[in-house]
Amino acid sequence: MKAQKLLRTIGAAGLMITLLANCSPTEEINALKQRTLDNLVFVKGGTFMMGDVGYEDESGQFRNFGPDADAFPAHQVTLTSYSILRYEITYAEYDLFAEVTGREKPLQRYRDEVYTGPNYPVDGVTWDESRAYCQWIGEQLGYPMDLSTEAQWEYAARSRGKAVAYATDNGEFEPGRNIRDATKVKREMPVGSWPPNPLGLYDMTGNVDEWTVDYWRAYRPGAVVNPRHDEYQKLKSDQKVTRGSGILGGRGQITLYVRAVRDQDNTGAGIGIRCVANHPEPITEVRAK
Repeated sequence: MKAQKLLRTIGAAGLMITLLANCSPTEEINALKQRTLDNLVFVKGGTFMMGDVGYEDESGQFRNFGPDADAFPAHQVTLTSYSILRYEITYAEYDLFAEVTGREKPLQRYRDEVYTGPNYPVDGVTWDESRAYCQWIGEQLGYPMDLSTEAQWEYAARSRGKAVAYATDNGEFEPGRNIRDATKVKREMPVGSWPPNPLGLYDMTGNVDEWTVDYWRAYRPGAVVNPRHDEYQKLKSDQKVTRGSGILGGRGQITLYVRAVRDQDNTGAGIGIRCVANHPEPITEVRAK
C-alpha cells in the first residue's frame, strides 16, 4: 500500500528515481537498466516528408507551421525501425552514470534549485558527454544506443511523420493543459509532467532542447534513407543541432520543426538528452554482455 501511495504521489518516473537513491551501486545500475528497458518505445520505420510540411487553413490557403527558414525544403526520408526513450534523461540517471564512470556532475552551482532535482531533465551537459551516456547505457543493455539523428527525432516527435506543429497529445499548443505555460513557469518541469504525444513520448516539445547526433547542415531536396550527419570532415561544420524547442517563447517559436544550432561543447542550461536504440526489432530484454 505504501508503494502504491508513493506511485500515485510522484508517478512511475519519480518512483524509480526515488528507489535508485536507496540502492547499492550495482543495484542502482540494474534498476537503471530495467527502467531504460521499460521506457524504450519502439518506432516502426517508414517514409515521411521531413521538414515543415505545412497545412491548409480553414479557407484552403497553405500555411507553414512555423517561421524557421532552416526547416525547408521538406524532403522525403525513409527510416529503419528503432526505439527511443519515453522520457528525457534525468539528473538522477545522469548522476549515476557520472559516478560510475568518474565524470563530473553537471551544474553543481545550481543543485539547490528545484529544477535540478532528481526527476528533472538533466541539462548543462556537452554533446560528447550526452552521447557518452547513451552509449554507456546501451553497453549495459547490450544494444547499440546513441543520440538520435535529426530524422529519427522528428519522425518520433511527429508520431511517425504526422503533419502536426507540436509533439503534444493532440498536436496543438494548449499551455497549462498539454504543455508548460512559459508565462507562468519559467524553468523546466519534471519529466512526464504533461500528456505524451500519440506515440507515447513525453516532453518532445517545450521542456528542454535535446541534442541530436548530427552536425548542422542545410536541408536539401531529394529522397534519402537513414540520413546521418555526424562526420565533421565531410560537412565542414563544428556545430550540432538540438531539437525540441525548449526555449521560452510563443506558439510560433516552439514548433517541433525549429532547428537550434549549438557548439558541441556547450554546457549552457536548456539542452538535455534523449537516447535511441538502433535495433530494428522491439527490445524486450537485456542481452548478456
